[in-house]
Amino acid sequence: SLGKQGRDFIDLLQNHPSQEHDHYLEPGDTHLLAALQSDVLNLQERRTAGGIVEIAADDRSVQVHACHSAMREAEVLHDQLLALFERHSELQPSDIVVMTPDIETYAPYIEAVFSTTEPHIPFNISDRSAERESPIAATFMALLELPGSRYEASRVLEILDEPAVQRRFALATGDIDIIHRWVHESGIRWGIDALHRAGFDLPATAEHTWRFGLDRLLLGYAMPGGNERLFADILPYDEVEGTLGQVLGRFVSFADAAIALNDLPASRTVPQWAHLLRSILAQFYAPDENREEEMDALRTAIGALESEAAAGGFDGAIPLDVVKGALRSRLQIPARAFLSGGVTFCAMVPMRSLPFEAVCLIGMNDTAFPRTRRPYGFDLLATDFRKGDRSRREDDRYLFLESLLSARRCFYVSYTGQHIRDNSVIPPSVLVSELLDYLAQNFRGPAGADIRDHVLTSHPLQPFSARYFDGNGKLFSYSAALCQAARLAGRGDASPEPFVPQALPEPDPEWRTIELESLIRFFRNPARYFVRERLGIRLEAADEQLDGREPLTSESLELYALKQRLLAVRMRGEPVASALAAARGSALLPHAQVGATVFDETGAEVERFAEKLLAVLPKKTPAPISVDLELGGMRLRGVLSGVSAEGLLGYRLAKCQPKDLLAAWIRHLVLNTAAPLGIAPVTRWFLQDKAVRFEPVPDAPAILEKLTDLYWTGLQRPLHLFPQSAQTYVDKNSIDAARRAWAMSDHNRGEGADAYYRLTLRGCDPLDHEFEALARAVFGPLKAAMKEERAP
Repeated sequence: SLGKQGRDFIDLLQNHPSQEHDHYLEPGDTHLLAALQSDVLNLQERRTAGGIVEIAADDRSVQVHACHSAMREAEVLHDQLLALFERHSELQPSDIVVMTPDIETYAPYIEAVFSTTEPHIPFNISDRSAERESPIAATFMALLELPGSRYEASRVLEILDEPAVQRRFALATGDIDIIHRWVHESGIRWGIDALHRAGFDLPATAEHTWRFGLDRLLLGYAMPGGNERLFADILPYDEVEGTLGQVLGRFVSFADAAIALNDLPASRTVPQWAHLLRSILAQFYAPDENREEEMDALRTAIGALESEAAAGGFDGAIPLDVVKGALRSRLQIPARAFLSGGVTFCAMVPMRSLPFEAVCLIGMNDTAFPRTRRPYGFDLLATDFRKGDRSRREDDRYLFLESLLSARRCFYVSYTGQHIRDNSVIPPSVLVSELLDYLAQNFRGPAGADIRDHVLTSHPLQPFSARYFDGNGKLFSYSAALCQAARLAGRGDASPEPFVPQALPEPDPEWRTIELESLIRFFRNPARYFVRERLGIRLEAADEQLDGREPLTSESLELYALKQRLLAVRMRGEPVASALAAARGSALLPHAQVGATVFDETGAEVERFAEKLLAVLPKKTPAPISVDLELGGMRLRGVLSGVSAEGLLGYRLAKCQPKDLLAAWIRHLVLNTAAPLGIAPVTRWFLQDKAVRFEPVPDAPAILEKLTDLYWTGLQRPLHLFPQSAQTYVDKNSIDAARRAWAMSDHNRGEGADAYYRLTLRGCDPLDHEFEALARAVFGPLKAAMKEERAP
């Protein structure tokens, strides 16, 4: 059933004059694999020739393993190879070949397991495409894909992630994060310029294109515009200054070179293309000496194109797509040659079945092998198949037979046989099923058991399952780390270790000098301040891949930034409409009428807030007041803005949050402690949905000193103070209400969802007695001094 292709081939050979010589050895019956090969050689079935055979209990010459995923297949294979080396001490890694129908899918898992797991087994992976083997080759082909593309920001910057490209443009690794931020904040999304966008049958809009963003970056370095002043209808991006100008210049050089590729001619002769490809290599790459072989592979492939065209006498013009296809087929990275040492991992291809002590087939899944190929409509062989014609499916069946016959000590098969979510059974390749059926019909396991129970092993989902370390059955592992994990498995109900088991030592004395804004930032989220400022850890997730589309709607952050910008314009006495050009120039708005509608709606909202605010603002613009206070062993410095004879007045165009009240409260305490002459110790704070007033606080210095003491404590350990939950607790005098504000649910994100809280408060009850005491200490006096006002 497996040998049709070989049978047809030999049948065709016998139609020609030939001589036959026998040069084979009888496999014998020393183990199951040898007996199976003898049956193939002698064209016999045990059950009819000599009766069903019982195999030895230690016979592991044929193994089939069912796992939950490709990663688990690699992990199981590593342990099984170690067992094979232990069983056969003379066996070497180079005596083993591991084949898979899809080497590109399995290669990352093989790398992950065999490169990191101890004991280490030497290995090499061959047959991967050059673009997978060589990042330089991959980025070079990505460069050739740019002409005619949309020039998405993420697509271009992926090329810049290659170290050889960074080295060519004199960029450091740390510069790349800065460049990613520039590209995102300057509004680059896709398209070279307005004309390029028009080529995709879209409006010729320059916003969110490369030229739009690069002009903003360059102009911002040359003449900052304060996020308001335009020059030639361009709003400068003001975040580039000082030595960052050198980074900007190098990035612009790269971007210009990448953009210039879009002007490549539609077609050229092969020598012209070869010259151009070599110039692109020189323009974009400067690899170190350890990666010269990757460059040599590209140069060799380009030279092969040129020499083959010359040998064939071809001097016609061809398009870039043809060049790319021809180049891919000729790219070869020599470092991963077949049989280059260690265990050989490779693809399953015809004529690959050389004799090995152990032949392993992984990824033998139901739909993966034998492989199928849909015939092309013009393929006449598909409708008139004759003996000897190639067939992918029959080739794979014969390849499986060759692999079985090539193994000397062990024939190993693994497949994804259990669903990773519900553990349901998934059948293997039909060829594996046929092999198991044949074994069941002609052999028995030890003590007459079904041989499937001996040959087939179903593995647990997790490599740290206790079943691997109980000393029973066919499951085992050589990993000490996994053994330790298995001992700890199942203890999930136990409380995790505290993030900070005991308070850190006091920080250096200079920490006793606090900036007012730092104190306010601390009380917004004490845990975040502790982790960021004291430990130097940031938990924010890395930026998502840059969006390759212009915004179709305004996100909440963009809307908030737009509101604050328009409010600043309005408070200067300028009309909100005058900021439309700056808003478009800063990439805050969607294109065309959608952006205009968003701007009008936001402008109307700003106008309503500004009218109410202007009615209460002092006629004369107040000057900022510097403060420098000694509070016990602490020193508080800063600037109070918005102070007039009537007191302190502040505002924010947003809905009221506990952090707003805390910020106003701390400034109010500073105002009362500093007690400037001729200024009323009163603070008024205006928000979009609320206006509050803080009355004079006679004991403000003592309260402020308590807050600075909490700040000092919060630099040594995370405080159980959470503004939203604390305010809820004080307002409603209910710990249950506070827990509802803290808890996460399907309909409420909850304050407890904050990553810094989840890290620092693990293993403890956050809303404990300390929380209650801190909530009363911070929000109690705040609530007593605060009164809600009717908004003007």
